[in-house]
Amino acid sequence: MLELTHIQGLKFPDEYVIRHFFKSGLQRRTGKVLEIGCGNGNNLMLYSAFGWHITGIDIDPEALSMARHNLGPDARLHNASADTNLSACLDGPYDVILLPNVVCYISDKGLKALCQQVRPHMASEAHVFLRTRLIDDYRYGRGEKTGENGFILDTPETGEKGLYHRFYTEAELLAIMHQSFGITAPVALRVNFDNHQNGEIIRHNSDLVLWGQT
Repeated sequence: MLELTHIQGLKFPDEYVIRHFFKSGLQRRTGKVLEIGCGNGNNLMLYSAFGWHITGIDIDPEALSMARHNLGPDARLHNASADTNLSACLDGPYDVILLPNVVCYISDKGLKALCQQVRPHMASEAHVFLRTRLIDDYRYGRGEKTGENGFILDTPETGEKGLYHRFYTEAELLAIMHQSFGITAPVALRVNFDNHQNGEIIRHNSDLVLWGQT
């Protein structure tokens, strides 16, 4: 693994990706991991350090270029949308599916397409990690409403002005884990925090973290 000073972009994984990794005992084995919305590979670097086979998908070519630098030539990295044409990128069966902070940017139709494409490529006892925003998040209602709990955000202070955002209830997310991935009793952790962005304190960011095994 590269020294931290040589890494491009974010240098550390999501803290709940780390918790899931160690609390699920994934440091004691190897396998195949798929992250959709992998960015510069900061989450996948944790898996790479423990010898896992890496597949990352992201819509941003610049982020994927950084991921290639950070993860090396053996990582399978694909430039694709999270909700279309995924099947051509998948080479499972995957032992872990990571969906951190990507589901909120996808429409209901797109999420259904994502799940339908990923499910056949999951191992028989696959782990799934999902993190996304709840309806009590600061951003909810700040913008033009489009569909069920969806908005085109008008929040320049968070750097997300003009982006589509879908917010969820905990019940909706539990149903997705069960119906789309076959996980009946996931760990569910509410994460509420303040953040400093663009010179402002953004109060009450609200996420739900879910993980479980099929």
